[in-house]
Amino acid sequence: MDTFTAKKILNGNMTKTMGCTDIGVVGYIASIGAYILRNTKIKSVDLLMSEELYKNSVNVGVPGLRKSGLDKALALGILLKNPKQQLSVFESVTNDDIAKIETLLSEIDVTINYKKFSDTVLYEELYLTSIDGDEAKIIIKDHYDNVASVVRNGERLSEFEKDALIDRVNKYRIESYDEILDFVEAGDFTGIEELFKIAKIQYNNAREEIKKEGGNYLVEDLRIAQKTCLYDLSNFLRKHISVPSRKRMIGDIYTVYGVAGSGNLGIGTLVTPLFLSDAFELSKEETEKLIVLSFYTSVYVKQEMSIVTVLCGTGHATGCSAAAATTYVKKGTREQIKASINLYLSTSMGFVCDGAKLSCTYKVSFAAMNGMIAGKMVFDENNVCDGIGLNSIDLDGTIKVLGKLNNEILNTANKGIIELI
Repeated sequence: MDTFTAKKILNGNMTKTMGCTDIGVVGYIASIGAYILRNTKIKSVDLLMSEELYKNSVNVGVPGLRKSGLDKALALGILLKNPKQQLSVFESVTNDDIAKIETLLSEIDVTINYKKFSDTVLYEELYLTSIDGDEAKIIIKDHYDNVASVVRNGERLSEFEKDALIDRVNKYRIESYDEILDFVEAGDFTGIEELFKIAKIQYNNAREEIKKEGGNYLVEDLRIAQKTCLYDLSNFLRKHISVPSRKRMIGDIYTVYGVAGSGNLGIGTLVTPLFLSDAFELSKEETEKLIVLSFYTSVYVKQEMSIVTVLCGTGHATGCSAAAATTYVKKGTREQIKASINLYLSTSMGFVCDGAKLSCTYKVSFAAMNGMIAGKMVFDENNVCDGIGLNSIDLDGTIKVLGKLNNEILNTANKGIIELI
């Protein structure tokens, strides 16, 4: 992996988002529709979603409301009318907007449906009509901010569309984990300096929220003995991830930078290396290497899985990146870094996604904590995977199995999960 490819992968996998990404895309598509019909009063709104997207958005908090409701997310997007904000559309919500939601919903007909699509797991189609007879149809497909089609009164509006996005995301891939390790070792991060700035923002924001909640959970509160005990560190790391994640999931106004389509993965991926850097007092150069290792590990794991997953893609990627970062900071070898990821996956391969909601806070924070413990186990007990079961001896093989399990073998499981929840 060269610096050009690394930059392309960064650009394709880092997104600013407000609240849970899956509810953010509902507000985004409504905001587009309301903007292009802004000179008339909306009469009806029909939303069709893929069942995977429905599962991940139906129970999560709407930013500003602190409660769930797809109809409320649609109404808020319509009121905001700011598609330029994309997945951060809820960032500008005010109490005045919130007060208008119920009135708006009483004035328009809202229909929400979902179904299984054979060619994608992320599909959202919004059809709006106005009292004057105008109509608009918007389609978002394959990726959260990939606006595939915008049509108003039969006229296609290409200025809203992003057809090139999917090609950019899919074209640049990490073919093997050694590519990441070689890139980290080389240490030339020209062109991806933005990654370090974003990681620092994410980490500092997490720290500020921990301070507001109270309790001695910051790195400076650690005793010397705790800094050398990965069990203690893992609990402190859990707090650094659970606090900001909880704000997203309950619907607070809280902006994060998502990684590979997930805001919680962005928290787990970017907070972990900065937390470890503080705890182990790393140099700027070593900190940057740790951030790069964590970010591209998460991307590598997630690129094998569909954008909206049956398994908990956020948990899998967070645990793997935490395992890698922990092993790296403890001066582990290349093979030990791989072994720690493999060991983490040997315990979590069946980690299922049952939709975005408050408990995702604990899923992602426990994944990071357990990833750190996997790194410790590799050092303490020389644990390695024996290739029996779903985990291959070779890490790349294990990641391929993870993708196959999620994308093919369990592809039809979402219908049953939706019925259960």
